[in-house]
Amino acid sequence: MLFYIFYTFLSPVFAILLVVSALFNRKIRLHLWHQSATLARAAAVVRKNRNKKQVVIFHAASAGEFEQLKPILEALDRGKYLLVQTFFSPTIYQKASGSKLFDVCLYHPFDLPWSAARFFRLLKPDYYILTRHDIWPHHVHQAKKRGIKTVLINANLHLKSARLHPLLLSLNRWLFHHFDLITTGSQRLRENLSGLCSTEKVFVTGDTRFDQVIRRAEAQQDKLLSENFISKNNMIFGSIITSDHPLIFGALSVFYPDGSKTLIEREQRLILVPHEVDESTLLVIEAKLKELKFTPRRYSKLMKTTDTHVLLVDETGILPDLYRYASLAYIGAGFGAGVHSVLEPAVYGTVVSFGPNIHILDEAISMFELGIGRMVYTAEDLADFMHLLTDKEKQKELSEQTRKFVLDNSGVTSHLINLIFGASV
Repeated sequence: MLFYIFYTFLSPVFAILLVVSALFNRKIRLHLWHQSATLARAAAVVRKNRNKKQVVIFHAASAGEFEQLKPILEALDRGKYLLVQTFFSPTIYQKASGSKLFDVCLYHPFDLPWSAARFFRLLKPDYYILTRHDIWPHHVHQAKKRGIKTVLINANLHLKSARLHPLLLSLNRWLFHHFDLITTGSQRLRENLSGLCSTEKVFVTGDTRFDQVIRRAEAQQDKLLSENFISKNNMIFGSIITSDHPLIFGALSVFYPDGSKTLIEREQRLILVPHEVDESTLLVIEAKLKELKFTPRRYSKLMKTTDTHVLLVDETGILPDLYRYASLAYIGAGFGAGVHSVLEPAVYGTVVSFGPNIHILDEAISMFELGIGRMVYTAEDLADFMHLLTDKEKQKELSEQTRKFVLDNSGVTSHLINLIFGASV
């Protein structure tokens, strides 16, 4: 509680820093400019349409968190619930504001005590539902104080989390005490959360991301690449960052000693998808590929009816759908802050590999422990993994196990809705 008092005492300082930051940061500026207007519009929609419905606020900080909420938003009875969606990032707000998955959306206020009080006073929600990581002390405190059912779903707490640091432990224990209900993806995560709150309020339901990747894969009908890629004798390097480059290019030099010539002889294809697609990143990758005797082509320059053996993707938002064209995947950032999504390729039965930093992603830990996710430490390790392109029997076995892992962990949404709302879908 003392930490929260100190946090509150600093609020005027935070407010001034926000205003100053807005002068230099476009995203903060957009958020500040539109925060009050979107709140007023949302409050008007709630007043007009509430009737006997219960008002449910869902918060997603980013596009990834919004993806996790989609199965729940789709499943809830709109005759019983009025759905209010908040976003923190202007990027996802601008992209998703026209969605039919909710009744109204707005920018989530910055975590200042007066902003939090006004937010709940105007919207008067029955539920305040957060997903994953984006937890704001003033908002959680205000929700609890007003008797609003406060829920954290898909809770993820790894043992290296800053929340467990001795200096922050008291604040986070106080914060997590405010939740009425917490759901998480595995017993391992439930045990991790026991360091912050009583496990009596923590339920292992699974993670809605399993349902979402299945939902997206089933809905995907766009033809993104030519017919030549459908053979799936392809390797994709997804969401790669600079720290992945030595491993990737080292493996390619070992596995394809003559570059594109070896690739064509083996009737294989490579798809490289950088996490950031700015021009400088693309030029670095192209230069390295050419040095290794590959002939890359950019996705934006490639007609969907034409072919290439080395594709460099320079478009955002399509990576989850590109995984269906590959039999093997290397998932990036495992030598950085932490590996990116392994479920997006796994739903297609694409066999995955990744670097050692998987502690933030529970499903990557599970896949590694089950032997269906290959951890690679060196370029030689990755080259060895790529031999699965020619070992079709082993590849098929791992592909089936990978797909089964996703299916076995699906069906989370109905369990979650029943637990939160006491209703089934």
